[in-house]
Amino acid sequence: MNSKAEKFDVLVADIEQTGNKWFTKEVIEGDEYGTVVYHGRLEIHGNSLPVFIVVDNSVFSYIRVAITTTSITAAAIKKVLPKLNELNQQYKVTKYYVNDEDSNIYADISVPTTDDTFEPAVLVNLMLEVIKPHLDEVHPDLLKIVGQAK
Repeated sequence: MNSKAEKFDVLVADIEQTGNKWFTKEVIEGDEYGTVVYHGRLEIHGNSLPVFIVVDNSVFSYIRVAITTTSITAAAIKKVLPKLNELNQQYKVTKYYVNDEDSNIYADISVPTTDDTFEPAVLVNLMLEVIKPHLDEVHPDLLKIVGQAK
């Protein structure tokens, strides 16, 4: 485990005292960076999107949001890539991509942090105050493009 994860654990314990069991913790055993992943969910227009907050010994921590939870087709990938590129150029904080392994769309938000400057609340606030409103705006269009709109 790493010192950033220890700090994040304190925040999770505080959150859980309010009755919210938002995060589950996964320690990646044998990882050279001491990676710990906190799994959660973000509600966007009736969709429960998986969220992964990843902290390790590197100078970056990041939030990953699964934009789709069902693989998209090769044809849908072709259709959505221009929109993902547009979003990547338009929004500095969020980088969208289609994962080669599972053909899902993800958004990554990297946050440079050292052990000394790491503030776990910044990651949670970034997710709730920046990422969620952004996804409220763009998520329906992305689902429509890939044929997964409700």
